[in-house]
Amino acid sequence: MASALQLNGISAGYGQTVILEDVNLSVAPGECISVIGRNGVGKTTLLSTIMGHTTLHAGEVTLDGHPLNGMPCFRRALAGIGFVPQEREIFPSLSVRENLDIAARPGPWTHARVYELFPRLAERLDNMGNQLSGGEQQMLSIARALLTNPTILLMDEPTEGLAPVLVEALSGVLARLRADSELSIVLVEQNSRVALNFSPRTVILDKGRIVYDGESESLAADPERLAKLIGIVE
Repeated sequence: MASALQLNGISAGYGQTVILEDVNLSVAPGECISVIGRNGVGKTTLLSTIMGHTTLHAGEVTLDGHPLNGMPCFRRALAGIGFVPQEREIFPSLSVRENLDIAARPGPWTHARVYELFPRLAERLDNMGNQLSGGEQQMLSIARALLTNPTILLMDEPTEGLAPVLVEALSGVLARLRADSELSIVLVEQNSRVALNFSPRTVILDKGRIVYDGESESLAADPERLAKLIGIVE
């Protein structure tokens, strides 16, 4: 099966500083994977490199077989990459409705569908972005990315800073998105429980390199091995 997303021999970072080294990663159409690891190991840089926000020192990124190297981030978005950034980056001075309208493109993800996924947004359409709670802003960021009708969705630590009850609710949303066989998802997540439950495949980064790419179930069943791989246990 052809890859929706392919990273071949990627070395990337910020200016002359290299964060990722010799990263090879393939995501199939409709496949969902989780990426975990300690803070500062390159998880956000991985997504930023896919989006074109970093300096690419070596390697190639392709989407549906088409090279993305040198392509500006807005063209990558138009090509089918949806991005939910860690900072959410909603427009604070626009209403919920305007935040969604500005991103919407034709496709299976419609306003009605995201309101069904996030009923709270439907209740707050006229509220400004800066009037939303942190959880509501996260809902809006995800809904906005979905309305671009991407083929692959990148999510950077969507549960960060959320109360446990909201983490559980968002985990349910992630499960529903995973069931969408047409959407590939790369979930970067600090919460290893959420990550391992989300997808059957997990990638672990350490010091800018992939140190594990395999079954989530086996990691969940072996906490000691998981701790060693993410650098908690020497």
